[in-house]
Amino acid sequence: MILRSLLLLAVLAVLSVSVLAPPRPAAAGDREFMAKLVAQTFFRALLEGTVETALPLCSKRVNLDGTWVEVPGVLERRLRAMSVHAREQGVRLTRVTVLPHGVVVRRFGPPPARLRGATGPGRLVALARFNTAGAVAVLRRTGAFWKVVAVTD
Repeated sequence: MILRSLLLLAVLAVLSVSVLAPPRPAAAGDREFMAKLVAQTFFRALLEGTVETALPLCSKRVNLDGTWVEVPGVLERRLRAMSVHAREQGVRLTRVTVLPHGVVVRRFGPPPARLRGATGPGRLVALARFNTAGAVAVLRRTGAFWKVVAVTD
């Protein structure tokens, strides 16, 4: 009985410390990990035809291959069209790599004109590799979450 009480107290102590501990600032690896989850979920949702899963991961204003889309219904229709096309082509996601904007510029040069308004410092770029081609999603931190602000091939 005493052992059980001590064990319960130890568990409660650990839980109270983990719950009441002040939040630590997100490290760069954490930041990129969370953005990678958003990008992977976004691309997988499109490939699986579940656009309703991809929509909440998007910013209110999204650059789709150089055209800014702000109306939710238009964004949904465009994403559905992309989804149907990808499924018809048998596209499969093989890898997503997330890099800070500065690293992408150093490695690949400045972004194409169609992405210039969506990229910049503080943004992360998700490079998605598919079995047939690739795509790029630009992510911006919105509050505690990462949102897709641009998609292009």
